[in-house]
Amino acid sequence: MRLTIFVSSLLALSVLSSPAHALFGDDEARRAIVELRNQVQSQQEVQLQLYERLEKLTKEVQSLRGQVEVLSNSYGKQQNMVGDLSNKLQEMDPKAQANTAAQDRRIQERQELDSALKLINKGVYDKAISALTAFGKKYKGSTLYPESLYWLGSSYYGKGNFNKAIEVESNLIKTYPKHAKVPEAMLVLGMAQLDSKKSEEAKKTFNNLIKRFPRSEAAKVAKTQL
Repeated sequence: MRLTIFVSSLLALSVLSSPAHALFGDDEARRAIVELRNQVQSQQEVQLQLYERLEKLTKEVQSLRGQVEVLSNSYGKQQNMVGDLSNKLQEMDPKAQANTAAQDRRIQERQELDSALKLINKGVYDKAISALTAFGKKYKGSTLYPESLYWLGSSYYGKGNFNKAIEVESNLIKTYPKHAKVPEAMLVLGMAQLDSKKSEEAKKTFNNLIKRFPRSEAAKVAKTQL
């Protein structure tokens, strides 16, 4: 900016020092000088305005950058606070941790039992028996344990080991009399007794099944065996 003003001043001085009077009259020379000075002054004013606008925009950009940085830091701090709060709540609430662990355990149990059922569907009874026996030892106190007993007895029946089928299904019926799998367990028990030539025991089992669970699908099948 100072260089521009200096050059403009030199230009004006050069005009003043030039032999303008040799070409123009004194009045014309003065008018030319005044016009030149006015042009130089106008240019200087425009340049000053541009400089001021540029300086203003620069300050605004710096201000916006500062705001963005503040917001970014604030967001990062909020995320850290949420994470810390979540961790503290987990540490302060052992009940929540216990519930999460129990839920994970139930999911794991269901997955292992479903894997054994897939073996039964494929007719691979030896492997199914091994998987269900291991399941029973691992999850004996779980809510899925009675169901695993039913499928274990069914696997023994599918393999043709009727005595083991009778033993396992009888255990389920006796230990968990209100379980949803009891009607089906009684049907498998009766079929195993029938195939073991224990006709009277089978007849008794089928009659008990029909009496206790008359509307069940297992009872309908039992009626066909009498």
